[in-house]
Amino acid sequence: MTVRVVAAPWVLLGAPPRAPVRPGEAEGRAIPDGAVALEGDRVVAAAPRAEVESRHGRAEALDAILLPALVNAHLHLEVSHLAGRVPGGEGLVPWIQGFMASRAAAPPEEIAPAMAAGARELVEAGVAAVGEVTNTLASLAPLAEAGLAGTLFLEVMGLTPERYGRTLADARQALAAATVPPGLRVALSPHAVYSTLPEAVAALLASGPASIHLAEDPAEREVTSRGEGPFALLARSVGSEPRAPRARSAIAAAAAHLRPGHLAVHCVDLDPEDVSALARSGATVVLCPRSNLHIGGRLPPLTALLEAGVPLAVGTDSRASTPSLAPLAELAVLHEAFPRVPAARLLSLAWNGESVGAPHVGRLAPGSAPGVLALPLDGAPPADPFEHLLSAGGAASPPRFTWLSRQRPSIQGARA
Repeated sequence: MTVRVVAAPWVLLGAPPRAPVRPGEAEGRAIPDGAVALEGDRVVAAAPRAEVESRHGRAEALDAILLPALVNAHLHLEVSHLAGRVPGGEGLVPWIQGFMASRAAAPPEEIAPAMAAGARELVEAGVAAVGEVTNTLASLAPLAEAGLAGTLFLEVMGLTPERYGRTLADARQALAAATVPPGLRVALSPHAVYSTLPEAVAALLASGPASIHLAEDPAEREVTSRGEGPFALLARSVGSEPRAPRARSAIAAAAAHLRPGHLAVHCVDLDPEDVSALARSGATVVLCPRSNLHIGGRLPPLTALLEAGVPLAVGTDSRASTPSLAPLAELAVLHEAFPRVPAARLLSLAWNGESVGAPHVGRLAPGSAPGVLALPLDGAPPADPFEHLLSAGGAASPPRFTWLSRQRPSIQGARA
């Protein structure tokens, strides 16, 4: 097969194969006047232009930044039809109540077209791998058709043994009927400590890769520490008692069961003990800042998480709480709120393919097909390509990527 060589003012190699990224590590992975050699979708080389051309021939010059495709580590594609329909600002429990009402009232015929449009939006945003949270596996087909890799976390909920047993049986039935293509996998997961039986949370997390919503709102701390607050009132309003495990916080309630391969999503309401517990667990924390701002007006303690060495990824949550499915837009918000965190370090959050079971995505490793993007430049090359990408992500009009190659898990190399 013919090797295509593409050169650009900047080539970004992506994140190292293991998270977290240490200070200075991501910053050194940008090559000025670099080139990428591609054999189909497979990366043959990514290095300085002169080096690549000496081995693979003259390069096609692009006025662009070349980079690995991105990862959206937390989204709910199957509720894309609720975009703009659920107001926020009053906290998680009022938002959940509005979400449930909007979901019940939405015409069913809107669901499939909205999921297909959302999958196309992911590709337009440069996404090659996802951590999709689903209740039905309905999003499996549009994700597969869009050529995306990653994990579908099939949620199991229920605060009584009877309710949990029914949702677990439904989940297993859906999984048995599903055809899962290469590059995608399905993992049964708890929803949250306030919505899944404590013993079920432990069992689901023990079974393998999983995702759990944690510490998204101070109301979770109230219900776990005292059995009170908005979640307790919500449970009692439907004739039940809160069944969240008693612990000093939502993190403390789940920490003993978290380990590498798990995603702890949101992690906004953290104290130093919570941060330390997350660091010890090895779980990856997925930040969804625009959703957090919409629902509760708060952001996660990014600096504390970075200083503790917690592995991090970024997600968008659902269109019911965020205006787009673009990871760069999430990172732009974090960059504005935490200007002392280097842009290069933030970009590494969007290259954590390992967090969603797609380790080949997020780095230009020879022998793998991670998906390669070109972001066209308009004018002189930027002095800092990472800053440029985050500026583009925060612009009113989202960046328009050109795909030079797509992700292909079946041909990833031994290093991926």
